[in-house]
Amino acid sequence: MTDTAVSPAALVREVLAATRAQPGERTTAVSRMLVEADVTGEERDQLVAAVRDSQQQTARLRRRATELEALFWTARELVRLQDVTDVLRRLVERAHELMGTDVTYLSEVDNEQGDLRVRYSAGTVTPEFRDLLVPAGYGLASLVAETREPAWVSSYPDMAEAPHDAGIDTAVEREGLVSFLGVPLAIGEEVLGALFACNRFSHDFTPDQVLLLSAFADHAAAVLHSARVLAESAAARAHAEEAYRELERHVSATRVVGAIHEELTAAVMSGATVIDLVSTLSDRLRRPVRAVDEAGRPLDASADTRAALPSRRSLGDAIRESRTSGHAVLVQGEEGARWLVVAIIGVDRVLGAILAEDADAATHDVARLTMERAAQVAALVSFKRDAVSAIRAERRARVLAAVLDGDADAAALAVELAEPVVAAAVLDVRGHEGALGLAAEVVGDEGVVAVRDHLLVLAWTTVDVEGVTERVRRVLADRLGDPGLSAVVVSAVEGVAALRSSVDRAARDLRFLDPLGIRGVTVRSADFAPYHVLTSGAPDAAARFVDGVLGPVRAWDERRGTVLVETLGAYFDRGESRQATAAALHVHPNTVQQRLDRIWSLLAGEADDAEFRFRLQAAVRLELLRRALR
Repeated sequence: MTDTAVSPAALVREVLAATRAQPGERTTAVSRMLVEADVTGEERDQLVAAVRDSQQQTARLRRRATELEALFWTARELVRLQDVTDVLRRLVERAHELMGTDVTYLSEVDNEQGDLRVRYSAGTVTPEFRDLLVPAGYGLASLVAETREPAWVSSYPDMAEAPHDAGIDTAVEREGLVSFLGVPLAIGEEVLGALFACNRFSHDFTPDQVLLLSAFADHAAAVLHSARVLAESAAARAHAEEAYRELERHVSATRVVGAIHEELTAAVMSGATVIDLVSTLSDRLRRPVRAVDEAGRPLDASADTRAALPSRRSLGDAIRESRTSGHAVLVQGEEGARWLVVAIIGVDRVLGAILAEDADAATHDVARLTMERAAQVAALVSFKRDAVSAIRAERRARVLAAVLDGDADAAALAVELAEPVVAAAVLDVRGHEGALGLAAEVVGDEGVVAVRDHLLVLAWTTVDVEGVTERVRRVLADRLGDPGLSAVVVSAVEGVAALRSSVDRAARDLRFLDPLGIRGVTVRSADFAPYHVLTSGAPDAAARFVDGVLGPVRAWDERRGTVLVETLGAYFDRGESRQATAAALHVHPNTVQQRLDRIWSLLAGEADDAEFRFRLQAAVRLELLRRALR
C-alpha cells in the first residue's frame, strides 16, 4: 500500500454515501478510492456495480415513498371531500408531478351516449384541448372506457387500436402530444371516465408508471362516485323536505280555501250573482277580483281596481289555457300587475272568467285554489241563471208566436213587457240551433224574441231599433259562426195588426238581400218600400204605397180642384223639363214652376234625394195608371 493509500474508514464512508446518492452520482469517486486502496479490477467493478444497484433501489424506495405520500393525501382529501373540483384538480397535479410526463388530464363521462370530456388538466398549452370532447367509440379514451383496462400508445398518429376522429387528431396535433397512457376510472361495472399521462415525444410507458397512474385513477373514481352519492343523497333529502313543506302549505291552503268555499256556497243558496261572488272573493283574499265574460269584457264595468286588466288578447289566451287545464293561469297585466285567471266553464262553452290580482306571492297557492273553487261555484250560478232565463225566454217566445199567428192579442204581450211594442226585426237563422236562447239573452227586457219556421223575430219596445238589432245580429253572428247573418228592421209599429204585417214585410225584404249580394248587415224595411208593391199579395198594398208618398198632393188637388198630380206626371214623362211640360199642358213655364214649388212643399222628401224621387215617380205612375184604368 502506498503512502497515499485511502484509509478503510474513509472508503467505507464514501461507499455508504454513494449508495444513498441519486443514480450515477459519486460512483466515480468510489472507483478512484478503490484504485487508491489497491482493489483489483474485477473486485472494483463488482463493488461499483453493487453501489449502482443500491442507488437504484434507494431511488425506487424514495419514489415509492413520495407516491405513497401523494396517495395518502388523496385518501385524506377523499375522506373530507369538501370541494370535489379542488380535490380532483390537485389529484391531477400530483399525478402530473409524480408521473413526470408533459401533460396529465382527467376525462369524465359527459352524457348517456358515453362521450368523454376533458375536465381537469396539467401541462396543457391549448384551450381547445382543455375542453376536448371525445365522442363515444373514437380515440384511445373510448378504448380505455370500453375495455376498462389501461392502454397506451408510443405514437398516437400511428395508433391502430381505436378509430381516429378528425377533431380529436387536430387537438392532439396542436397540443403536440405523441405518446399516451390511459387508465379507467371505474366503480364496479360503471366507468366514470379516464386518467391520462402524455408526452410530446415517443415513449414506452413502464409497468410502474401504469400502476402509479392506475392508483391515482382509483382515487379519482372514488372521489367522483362519493360526490355523486352525496349529491344524490342531498337532493333526495332536499326533495323530501320540500315535499313536506309543500304538504304543510297545501293543508293550510286547503283549510282556508274550504272556509271560503263554504261562504261562497252559502251566498249562492241565498241567490247571489257572479258579481256578488267576486265581491266576496275580493274581501276574503284582500285583493282586487274581477269577473269578465267570454270575450274578456268586465261584467261589472263600475268596479274599481288598483291595476289595469290584462289585454284582451293575453286574457283570451289565458282563458283558453285555463279551460284546457282546469287550473288558474298567471298572466301579466297592462301596468305590470300579475293576475290569476281561471275560466268559468259551462257545458259546451266558456261562460267567462274570474281574475284576481296576484301581488302577494305568500298567498299565491291560497288564491289559486280559491279561484278554482270559485269558478266552479260561478258556473253553478250561471247554470241557475241560464235555466231561469231559458224558461222565461221560452214562455215569452210562445206568447209572441201566438200573437203573430193570431192566437193571442196585445194584452198577452203587455203581461210580458212593461212598454208597448214599437218596432220589429227579422233574421234568418236557418240551421242554427240555440239562436233563440242567445238572442233572448242579449235582448233582455228591451223586447221579446220568437222563432217562426226559420226566422228569428224580435219585437222591440225601444225606439233605437237599428242600434239594438245590430247589437243582437253581431252577437249571433259571432256565437253562431255565421258572419253573413243579416237583419231587417221595421220602425213605427202600432198595434198587433201592424206588428204582424211588419214582420211579414221584413221577411219579404230579407229575401231581397241574397240576390243583391248583401250579407252581414242590418237594413231598414223602409228602404224597400217601392218594392213592397211588387212583392206584396195584399190587395191594398199599392194604394197604401201611393198614399204614403203622394197623399198630401192628392188631398190638395181634391180640396182645391188643382191638377198637381197630372202636372207631376207630365213633368216626369218629359224628362223633368219645364218648357216641355208647359207645352204639353198648354200653360206658361212659370205656372209649371209654381206648381212644382207647391208640390215639393207638400211632400215629405227632398227634391235632390234620388231615392225619394224614384219613389215619387213610382207613386205618380201607379196613381195615373189607377186613374186611367178607372
